[in-house]
Amino acid sequence: MKYFTFDRWIDILQQLGRQGGRILTLQALSLASGLRKEAIRKALCRLEMKGYVKRLGKTLYANSLFPPTLEEVAMILGRPCYISFESGLERHGLIAQMPLVLTCASAVQSGRRETHLGEIVFHRLQPSLFFGYAPSDGILCAEPEKAVLDFAYISLKTRGGLAALDELAWERLDCNRLEAWAQHYPRSVRNSLSPWVACHQHTT
Repeated sequence: MKYFTFDRWIDILQQLGRQGGRILTLQALSLASGLRKEAIRKALCRLEMKGYVKRLGKTLYANSLFPPTLEEVAMILGRPCYISFESGLERHGLIAQMPLVLTCASAVQSGRRETHLGEIVFHRLQPSLFFGYAPSDGILCAEPEKAVLDFAYISLKTRGGLAALDELAWERLDCNRLEAWAQHYPRSVRNSLSPWVACHQHTT
């Protein structure tokens, strides 16, 4: 029977971290150690108490020696998902204020997830609206125009109205792409954005 000292577990965390293991699963730890999952769960309890790992889910842990970003955690917890809405707008410099939570579009779930790194809000989109995003360093993020459309769609759906968009950096947007992609959305979204798009096109 294998016995792992605490120092040996630290070595494994460092080894996995150097290989990109910032978010750990029981399976990855089992492969690295050769131990069964029950033994790994017991070890993780000790490692968590010492602060070497942070629990993200039932079988998911953050490697504190090589800590992940909140965005990396979101990509796992909401898979498949991409950053959008307020977070997407801020990420592209379309709004100045930084959102208090990370907002993501998910193909499978809606809801909030609290982590030690921050809060993540997932909004589920139907398959026909799950497009218009691109990868960057392993993080999927909506294109600027898609973030605007997603924001308008969720605002109308959950708040019953669309906040004023006069502070949006419209000059950073491709209005032709915005109008083309808007055809995938309900008419309410197109009608709400149309005056802003027309005004921007008129002034450029």
